[in-house]
Amino acid sequence: MKLGTDDGDRKADLTPAVTPSQTVVSVEGYTRTVHHSGNQYFATAEMAEIFRSKALATVERGETELIPLLHSQGVELLLVSPSTVFAVVTIEVGRPKIG
Repeated sequence: MKLGTDDGDRKADLTPAVTPSQTVVSVEGYTRTVHHSGNQYFATAEMAEIFRSKALATVERGETELIPLLHSQGVELLLVSPSTVFAVVTIEVGRPKIG
């Protein structure tokens, strides 16, 4: 039996299913992770801060709005309302432990 085939001589799909949260980002410049509705998006500091600013303003007004986020895999429109849980976190790698 050859790799990529099954006993019926049909091609097996060897492509792994990858979700945005499992994607490894190797491009420098993505220094923030935006967590929203169980998903995580890798973004630049500028794009993440724009999203955070617009999201907080929407929540403070008590409104619901679709807010765009430009991230490593493209663009998403994320629904933000006063009940939405989201976070923007700085990615820290290779920093020494203090204390």
